[in-house]
Amino acid sequence: MTAWLSFRGAAAAALLTVVTVSSCTAGGSDEVGTCKVRHELNQITSRFPSFKQLESTSWCGIDPDKPSRSLPSQNNIRLVGVLNAVDDQGVRKDLENPALEFKPVVPKNVPPEIMKLLPEGAEWMMSDRINKDITEDLYSGFFYYDKRSGQVLFDCSNPIRKDGPAPVVTSN
Repeated sequence: MTAWLSFRGAAAAALLTVVTVSSCTAGGSDEVGTCKVRHELNQITSRFPSFKQLESTSWCGIDPDKPSRSLPSQNNIRLVGVLNAVDDQGVRKDLENPALEFKPVVPKNVPPEIMKLLPEGAEWMMSDRINKDITEDLYSGFFYYDKRSGQVLFDCSNPIRKDGPAPVVTSN
C-alpha cells in the first residue's frame, strides 16, 4: 500500500510539472513569462530614436534567464512591445518602399500580455534592412510593421543606442 501511495504521489508530481511547464509556454514560446505592461514613452523613444515622437507605446522588459521576474536585470533584457509613431505615415512610406524588401511574417514568441494589445487582423511585415538600420548591428532586434494600422511591434535583446547605452529600466 505504501508503495502504491508513493507511486501515485510521484505521478501527481510529474503531472503537475508538465502542467506548470505547459502554462509557461502560452503563445507558443518557451521563453515567455509574465511581463508587466508599461507605457513610458521615454524608455522606448530613447532606444528607438528613428521613430521620432511616439503617440503611445505598450511594452514589457523581460529577463530571458528568469522570465518570471517582473523587472529584468540591467545586463540582460528582452524588450517586447508595440508602438504608435506620431508620424505613422513614415511607417506606411517605409512599407511602400520596394528597396526595403518587406515580407509578410508572423511574429513569434510574443508575450500574451503584449499579444492581446495587438490590432486584430494585423498584416505584419518585416524588412531585414529596417532591422539592421534601427539596430545598427549593435544588438539583436526585430521590427514588425502592420500594413493596416501603421503600428510597429518590436522584439529586441539588450537594445542600446549608437551614441551610448540605453537608459536604465526603472521600476516606476
